[in-house]
Amino acid sequence: MASLYQAVAGINKLELLAMADSTIHRLHPMSKLLTTVVYIVIVVSFPTDNLSGLVPLIFYPVILMSLSGTPYLPLFNRLLIAMPFALLGGLSNIIILRETAFQVGNLSVSVGVISFLSIMLKTMLTVFAVLILTATTSLIEISNQLTTLRVPKILSLQFVMTYRYLSVLLSEVSSMLTAYSLRAPKQKGIKMEDTGSFLGFLIIRSFDRAERVYRAMKCRGFQNVYHCKQSAKLCLSNWLYIFIVSSMIIGLRFVNLSMILGALIC
Repeated sequence: MASLYQAVAGINKLELLAMADSTIHRLHPMSKLLTTVVYIVIVVSFPTDNLSGLVPLIFYPVILMSLSGTPYLPLFNRLLIAMPFALLGGLSNIIILRETAFQVGNLSVSVGVISFLSIMLKTMLTVFAVLILTATTSLIEISNQLTTLRVPKILSLQFVMTYRYLSVLLSEVSSMLTAYSLRAPKQKGIKMEDTGSFLGFLIIRSFDRAERVYRAMKCRGFQNVYHCKQSAKLCLSNWLYIFIVSSMIIGLRFVNLSMILGALIC
C-alpha cells in the first residue's frame, strides 16, 4: 500500500519540480527538447566497446541538475525502474563476449564486461536526460513542442493522456487493495487464486473510470486537443543555447576526452 502511495506521489513530484523557477526552467521548451534529443542520439550512437568515450557525457545531466536545482533522489528512484532491463541485456554480453579487452595486473577484463558497463551507462544517461527534461518542463509544453515539430497530434495527445492516467490507475489499484485487505485483514498481499479476479475487476474499473474521465473532459469542452498558452518564439539566447550545447555534445562524439586526459597524465 505504501509503495502505491509513493508511486502516485512520485508522479506528482515531477510535475511540481517542473513548476520551479531557475535558469533551466526559464529556457524555451523547444531548446530543452532539441538538446535532449541530440544528447540521446549521440549517447546511443556510441559503440558498446567505447566506454571511455561515454564518460565525458556525464557532464550534461550533472550541470543541468545543478543549474535547475533538481534533487537527485527523485530521479535516482525513477532510474532504478529502468536499470533492471539494462542489467538483463548487459549480463548476456558478459556470458557471450569472453575475449580479453585488456588486463589490469593479473586481472583480465573481457569485452563483455566493457559492453555491460557501456549498456548500463547508456541507460543511465538517456533516462536521466529524459527525467531532467520532464522535471524542468511541463508535460503540456513538451506535447506542444512535439506538435510544433510535426509529430502527429494523436501521438502527442496519447503521450499526455497515458502519463495523466497512470495516477488514476494507481488510485484504482490502491482502492481495490484497501477493500481486499479489509475483507482479509490477516492476509499479506493477494492470494494466488484471487489474482485473476483482482486483475479482471481492475481492468473493468479502469475502463469505467476512463469513460467517466473522458465524459467529464467532453463536458468541459475537450475536443481531442489540449489548449494552453502558446510558447514565445525562440529568441537569440535560446538559439545560442541549442547551438553551444549541441555542438559540445556532438564534439564529444568524435573527440575522446578521456583518452586525451589519460595521455596527458601519463
